[in-house]
Amino acid sequence: MSTRGVVVASSEVCADAGVETLRAGGNVVDAAIAAVFATSAGDFSITSLAGGGVLTFHDASQKKTTVCDLFANAPGLGSKIDTPPSERDDDFRAYDVHFHEGDVVQTFHVGRAAAAPPGVLRGIIEIVDRFGSLPLRALVAPTVRASREGVEINAYQSKCFGYLRGILHNSELGRTCLFDENDELLPIGSHFRNTDLADTLEALSRGSLDDARAFVQNEIYPRVLEAFGEDAGGRITPRDIEEWKPLFRDALRTRYRDATIDMNPAPSFGGPSVAHTLRLFNRVAIEETAPDTSDRYRRLAAIFRTISELRAEDTQILDRPDAGQRFAERLDAIMVETADEDRRTATEPRSPGNTTHVSVADERGNAVAVTLSHGEGNGHEIPGTGIFMNNLLGESDLFPGGFGKYEAGKRLSTMMNPAIVLRDEGSVIALGSGGANRIRTAIPQVLLGLLVDDLEPQAAVDAARLHFESGVLSAETFLMARGREALEDAAPLADKVDAFESPGLYFGGVHVARRAASADVQGAGDARRNGKVRHS
Repeated sequence: MSTRGVVVASSEVCADAGVETLRAGGNVVDAAIAAVFATSAGDFSITSLAGGGVLTFHDASQKKTTVCDLFANAPGLGSKIDTPPSERDDDFRAYDVHFHEGDVVQTFHVGRAAAAPPGVLRGIIEIVDRFGSLPLRALVAPTVRASREGVEINAYQSKCFGYLRGILHNSELGRTCLFDENDELLPIGSHFRNTDLADTLEALSRGSLDDARAFVQNEIYPRVLEAFGEDAGGRITPRDIEEWKPLFRDALRTRYRDATIDMNPAPSFGGPSVAHTLRLFNRVAIEETAPDTSDRYRRLAAIFRTISELRAEDTQILDRPDAGQRFAERLDAIMVETADEDRRTATEPRSPGNTTHVSVADERGNAVAVTLSHGEGNGHEIPGTGIFMNNLLGESDLFPGGFGKYEAGKRLSTMMNPAIVLRDEGSVIALGSGGANRIRTAIPQVLLGLLVDDLEPQAAVDAARLHFESGVLSAETFLMARGREALEDAAPLADKVDAFESPGLYFGGVHVARRAASADVQGAGDARRNGKVRHS
């Protein structure tokens, strides 16, 4: 029997895969996993099955939310190399991306040594085993079909391919799928195919879940070690592969206004950052301000600057027992700051955040939010699989203490924060965002629209956003009624203002799926990251 629900994702391929699964009788977890597989076709350059992810599932019948952590561990367990990673001459190099919409340049790192042990494929199998209802072959079917028949390149994908051209071209998989005989990226409207991925997924899903586990162990992981192990100039060891496992955690739960919000707990940066931000909303009585006003933007800028500054000054701030007090004291000081005072300019790690998100909800109030990333890819693929490899060790926002400074075997922190919102009036909302450090500002601003301004999901998603990082206030002035003048009270809090005068993916992509108290389901896709809404 078909399940009535809504799927929101960053491509038609992903959203359609989820809805196809609901119509086949799958539950919300099945739909989310089908969409996750389809990101390899619809979000080809943004994420892959060799990256990291977090899935948050709310089971309405059990009234329980579970966070499924599929993120990577730091590599190096049982390493045969004595030199610390930060001092080694591995395949690890810088790559710049220019966000033309706001004249922002960001640097991240690629190469074989930028790869962390991948967990998404193995994690998916365990999630399906615990919470799914359909066989794995049904969940991969839409992706297999799309990968063989071809995916039409749209404007959003073309923009992403352009940002990452050098990385994609470095990969045999990228050159084969995305470049023509003249070494130019395929144009909008053309199609790309990935038959290696289709073959891999068919083999993965041919038997039982135990067979799928064995396929990953015996066919995928040896190729990972061959291409990204220490003998190949990478940092992944056999013990890293053996000891990785998905982690099923209780959600970080916080209250704001009339809602309980379940989020990604530590070691995530994302959940704790958003929880502190919501508390600071209360401290400055942000509900007393109107949307799209100078007063609202000043208070937001002050809050976002508070989080950015203290994280830059103390990379462990979110783990401190006195973090709330320190955030509150810093915010109080910023709110009374005068324009001629010396300003703190500690630098926080910056990263473009090529991350994608899927939200699913059904009429019963079950909901899933899942966020995925492979960084920007490291310029290589897992040989013969059609799967790009991650560059999570080259993402500066994951390593505020510096590249290579990590404890082998320890779960890496992430800003990913797929969340479930349970409102007292009975509605259930799944939401999350891509965007690296912008996740911690994008999600609270959408929550502000939903829970304070009482906006419909699409209006809350579409509203202008701010972001504050390392002394820089970034703002979507093209969406503000008064343009840059709306920042007249916020701008003095920053060293620099980046005014974005056109749309772009910099400010994240918050996709929302809501089951209303009436049991109606609706979605809101973020146009910043090609959000698409599909109903079953």
